[in-house]
Amino acid sequence: MSKLTIFRKLTIILMVLFFCSVFNIGSSIASEKKYRWKLQSGYPHGDLSFELLKGFAADVKKFSNGKLTIAVFADAEIVPLEQLFESTQRGVIDILHCMGAFWGGIVPVGEIEFGIPFAYTINEADTFDAKAQIIRDFYYEKGFVELLRQEYGKHGLYWLDMHTYGGPFVLSTKPLNTYDDWKGVKIRDEGIYTQFHNRIGARGTYVSGGEAYMALKLGTLDASQWDISAISGLKWHEVAPYWVKAGDNDHVIGHMLINDESWKALPADLQEVLQKAAKNYWSATVKGYGEEFKNAEQMVAKGALKISQVVPETIARHKEIAYKIWDEVANRDEASAKAIKMIKEWRGVK
Repeated sequence: MSKLTIFRKLTIILMVLFFCSVFNIGSSIASEKKYRWKLQSGYPHGDLSFELLKGFAADVKKFSNGKLTIAVFADAEIVPLEQLFESTQRGVIDILHCMGAFWGGIVPVGEIEFGIPFAYTINEADTFDAKAQIIRDFYYEKGFVELLRQEYGKHGLYWLDMHTYGGPFVLSTKPLNTYDDWKGVKIRDEGIYTQFHNRIGARGTYVSGGEAYMALKLGTLDASQWDISAISGLKWHEVAPYWVKAGDNDHVIGHMLINDESWKALPADLQEVLQKAAKNYWSATVKGYGEEFKNAEQMVAKGALKISQVVPETIARHKEIAYKIWDEVANRDEASAKAIKMIKEWRGVK
């Protein structure tokens, strides 16, 4: 081998080593970049799902070694709820924490994601945790997550993960046991539940969570639907002491949506951090809401809360009405049709 050939090979090796070192320096600098994000919830202080977000933010900081930190804000602390979706699209907020029913007019499948009446009634399991896991398995094993990411992606948002609120928690100023008891009842709700309540004879209307207590106290509302934070944080039972058990969904589901540009700007390791923290948050909501339902039962035993049990005949009539709404929802768009088909096959509904 000539000296010239050896010299050329050494030159090539040195150049490769030089570029590798430059690349490694660049990668090191990129990996040390710090990200500061803002998350706003659609719920007020006192709502359990909001309070549990502190743990999510702490996990993100811990798992990322401080490279990604998230400041958490309650409803309206940056923008009002009605601007939350658009503000996240525009990057004013990096992550929104809420539920798909609020965006049903923009992303119709969001109504189904949240839980249309009786879709998440899980009779094959007995415990709160087991019912939640069956629903999560449906999301991740039957293609529902992929469908949701596709639909929210059309609007510049990345669907990160799901969380539970437990079942719909209805508090009323009077018992609602029979079909006729529901007639004319003014009930706070949102999304598809307004249509459902109207169909069963009640009068569904939207009132913000922060205003519902006074509306119940003044008689502007007869009943209000939320999650169990209605008693654990918002204290609605003080003015509406009847816990209405209507045989409906065992869980309803929320989500976190991320501005797509913010998501794509993160290196892969930080994307994995968010996924890990979000899965922990799911577990935290299952645990937290499960404990609150146990507390509610203790309140019943102490007389601080009264049970209003809807009779089986009325539940059956309500379910028939709900199934008709399922078919109507399926006609909204292609994604909704796919989602309803998935749920019918999963739940064994024709």
